[in-house]
Order: sequence, then C-alpha cells, then structure tokens
Amino acid sequence: MKPGGTPKFKYKRVKIIWQDILNDNSWFDSLDDVSKMNFAWCEDIGYLFSKDTKTVKIFTSFNYDGDKLNIGNVTVYPRSVVKKIEVLK
Repeated sequence: MKPGGTPKFKYKRVKIIWQDILNDNSWFDSLDDVSKMNFAWCEDIGYLFSKDTKTVKIFTSFNYDGDKLNIGNVTVYPRSVVKKIEVLK
C-alpha cells in the first residue's frame, strides 16, 4: 500500500492502435470511389486490464473506495483488430 492508505496501482497506461471498419450508406455512381475506400486506423489510450489470444481489455476511469479499486469505461477489442499496444510513461 502507498503511504496514506492507497494500494499501488498495477495497471500500465497504454496506447492501442487498431483497425475499424468503414461503412458508408451512400449510393455510388462511380465504382472508382468505392475502390478508394479503406478501413480506419484508430488509437485509444487507457489502462491495460488484460490481453490474451482473443481479446484486449482497457479501462480509462478509476477510483479507490478505501483500498478497493473501481474501474469504468471498459473497452474490449477483438485481438485480430489490435495492431499495436504501446506502453506509455
């Protein structure tokens, strides 16, 4: 426990770089416009809760109730869309 009663925070702050789908409900007169479309590269920053072969989980909010950690704003990514996990300082 840290001085003052708060336990040591064990989660690393990370940047997740991941790929997201692109969906456009427009009608396209030019198939060239469709050919130019691509998926989106996205970045999220949070605290790494867990990762395994199927998922990566982060959270962005937390507080302590005494010595009990509470977390919020959890995001779960399919491992297949996560391209990089960068540990931040």
